[in-house]
Amino acid sequence: MLPLPVVHSLDLLLKVLLAVVIAAGLTGASSPAPSSTPSPTPTMQSGMEGSKAALVRIELVAVAEIAHIDHSSGEVEMARGRSIVPLRSATGILLSADGIVATTWESLTLDKDTVAAYAANELFASKMHVPIVGNNGNRARRGSTPDPHWGPHLQHCYKQVTHCVLFTVAQYHVRTYTSKPGDVVAELLNTPSKPNDVALLRISGGGAAPTAALASTAAAPKVDGMLLGFTQRPTPKVAPVELPTKVDARAARVQSATNLAAPLLAGVASGPVVDQATGQILGLAGSRQPDGGATLVPAAAIRAALVKTGLQASPSRFDAVFRRGIDHLVAGNQGGSAESALEESLTYFDSALATNRLAEARALGAKQASKGQAQAAGDKDTATSSPGALVPVLLGALLLAVIGGAMVLVRRRAASATASAASGSRPAASHPPASGALRAAAQASDHSRASVERTELTKAAGDNDRHASRGRSHSVRTDAGEHHSPAQPQARTHFATPPAPGSDSNTHASAQPGAGETRFAGPLAPRAVGGAVGEVAAFCFRCGRQVQPEWRFCVSCGQRMG
Repeated sequence: MLPLPVVHSLDLLLKVLLAVVIAAGLTGASSPAPSSTPSPTPTMQSGMEGSKAALVRIELVAVAEIAHIDHSSGEVEMARGRSIVPLRSATGILLSADGIVATTWESLTLDKDTVAAYAANELFASKMHVPIVGNNGNRARRGSTPDPHWGPHLQHCYKQVTHCVLFTVAQYHVRTYTSKPGDVVAELLNTPSKPNDVALLRISGGGAAPTAALASTAAAPKVDGMLLGFTQRPTPKVAPVELPTKVDARAARVQSATNLAAPLLAGVASGPVVDQATGQILGLAGSRQPDGGATLVPAAAIRAALVKTGLQASPSRFDAVFRRGIDHLVAGNQGGSAESALEESLTYFDSALATNRLAEARALGAKQASKGQAQAAGDKDTATSSPGALVPVLLGALLLAVIGGAMVLVRRRAASATASAASGSRPAASHPPASGALRAAAQASDHSRASVERTELTKAAGDNDRHASRGRSHSVRTDAGEHHSPAQPQARTHFATPPAPGSDSNTHASAQPGAGETRFAGPLAPRAVGGAVGEVAAFCFRCGRQVQPEWRFCVSCGQRMG
């Protein structure tokens, strides 16, 4: 038999194991596999994206009117022509919502020699119908003609002599970075004179154009920059080039690991140099240097030009929404937040960059949706068929079954030992003290055994009384009016219940023969024969009075004795 503390400990252990198995099963069945959603471009930054959206390509064009006057034959003959002369391309940056663009004056300066050569070549080819040779077909370069009459006149027009009149008007065509090609003729707002002066243009149709933010004047002297610009006309498929640079603000220089001469000539000239950490404009790329770098027109010069012209930089409604969409896209486009913000930004401005980023956000959203569906299907399959989740549950159930069976066996053995101890021949006082259910079981067993003994003794006493009554010769009247016959000479042992503690009958009982033995009295007790040697005195089990063996009722309380 195991002690009760051991049994309680096993119960506690069983409960703990049950909790552990349930927790393990739930965790294995419901915990999804870790997944990560990488951002589409790890280096994407909303400030940098905002500056790229504000880029424009500037194409300098000269509208040339040329007139040639020939009076060599005695008659005045005049030929006139009009040419659109493309000169150079550069990059500019939008600074305000109403369409103010900053660039350098070097990129907007007319080259009169180039304009004259181009206009003269077109005029002589189209009006005098003479071939132009020696320039490889490039109308912007000077050539010659084999015609002996018109040859000198062509050279006069190159030199812009008095009988070849040239009128030139500059046009600044701004091509915005939009999903649909945009060509807007801009207006020059200030009067720059030096190559590295800041030139300010304004395009029509402003009000919600993307803008870039200027860096503070307290920027670090040396920072990592990014030179941005277009080498081709911008379209949704033609993005700006990004050239990593080292910016030395004190020396006003921009250096790169690659030679900047070629990209600057292709159209990156005057492009913004952006702080890679913040996306703010550090300045503009100025004149090319022999070492392959460029000068830096600082952001302070841009501010000064704005102030001098009475203008100021101002953000647009597009900026806040677009940059918020970029932040959501970098964060993973949870819940399609990037999609909604980028869609809203396109209602303010038809940005090609916003269109491209929206396509990325939609692709990312579709990928997340398909991954979520696949993960949900995988979780369902895991919950129904994956052995990884069922193994711990089955092992736990098997362990619980073994422990439960052991507990049932222990309890059965404990109950059997308790019943054996209760039905033994030792007196109740010899049993060790028990608690709880064991003590109650022992008491119930003792009470049951006493009841059986009383029943058997009562039957035996009744049989003896009947045999004794057959041999009686006379009866004796008692104080209670009862008649009884003299007892038989043989000695019989009867049992009577001892009187209640504290009653007077206890004293009398101790003086009677057989005192100290276990005695019973009451309806189940056999009647004792008084006066016989070896007999045991009887007492009323209700009031404790000593009764005579022949009494049928107690003379004190009237309790029936037999």
